[in-house]
Amino acid sequence: MKKSTTYLKYIVNFLLIALALDILSKGLKFPMIVLAKFDLIHEYPSTGFSSLDIILLTSNLILLVYMGWLLLTLRKTVYDSESTSLFSKENKFIFKRVGNGFIYYSIAIFLVRLVENYSGQTGGINDSSSYLFGYNIGQLIRDRIPLLVIGIFILILADLIRDGYDLKQENDLTI
Repeated sequence: MKKSTTYLKYIVNFLLIALALDILSKGLKFPMIVLAKFDLIHEYPSTGFSSLDIILLTSNLILLVYMGWLLLTLRKTVYDSESTSLFSKENKFIFKRVGNGFIYYSIAIFLVRLVENYSGQTGGINDSSSYLFGYNIGQLIRDRIPLLVIGIFILILADLIRDGYDLKQENDLTI
């Protein structure tokens, strides 16, 4: 069991590092765009940014912070389970909440990326635009599948933790 929790710690820490890098890349872009939008700096090209772009960038940052909160909650649970048993009702609820959060995050970020892709595109409808639409939707779905798989995996872990808790309770009652 100790080896499994060690692997789980590695996975959670890796996800936190990747998320921190993503927040940093988006976070550094945000002030520059806002300052350029209000004409406070002139070095950054502000011609291509609309209010919708700022709203989408803000929603990206909010979703990334939400994901960071979920991962920190999961990390705290995994590290605290070493002193106590991993099989408890509280851990089951935390894992279930984090798994559902991953799924909600992947759906929300899919919608944000969809709006990002089609916010600047205008023009007539022709064969190539419908192909491009299908291709972009496929790319967006492909990029969200790993998060959905991780969310489902965490939900499976929540069910296993619940079953382990039930077995532990039965074992404690057995003489």
